[in-house]
Amino acid sequence: MSNMTSPPTARPAVLANNPGFQERPFPVAYESAKFQWTLADGKNTNVIRQLAHNPLEYARMVTENSEIFRRQLVYLKETAGSVFDQGKLSGAAVTQLTLPGLDGQEYSVDVTRTDLRNGGSKGQIYGQLPDRPDSMVTVAFVNDREAFTIVSPRDQIYLQAEAREPDQVVIKNINPLTYGTPQK
Repeated sequence: MSNMTSPPTARPAVLANNPGFQERPFPVAYESAKFQWTLADGKNTNVIRQLAHNPLEYARMVTENSEIFRRQLVYLKETAGSVFDQGKLSGAAVTQLTLPGLDGQEYSVDVTRTDLRNGGSKGQIYGQLPDRPDSMVTVAFVNDREAFTIVSPRDQIYLQAEAREPDQVVIKNINPLTYGTPQK
């Protein structure tokens, strides 16, 4: 019989937010019934400093600048999770979803598949842009945080949104020729 014990389970370190971090750092420039877009240039390092929670996120975003065309903070009045909550309350299946793009753009999504868990408080949604069979949309959400990807090569749409704070996403217009490729 061995006297060895199992090593402790390693947990990832949680970094504290930057001292001056603000939940809503920029004013709204465009607004629709579902979303609010800010004007701040999300590739500007001073803006990134306000978007980033900590120095590691700041460094990642600055490095990522060479792989994207634009970055913009969007406040969500309606999240994917809230759409599914409304569907659950009404008893209607969710077949359409609207996601924000850049500068006031909105994309209608035909929902093709869902994988909802915890009573719909988290899950994944899969779909396509209407009349674009070569497009792909994926959404992942937990409560009021979400991330998504919209790709439509025919329309030259390559968007990726990452969760920032509850009811907020940072949308990136990625360069499909350089995004995710090793930098020299």
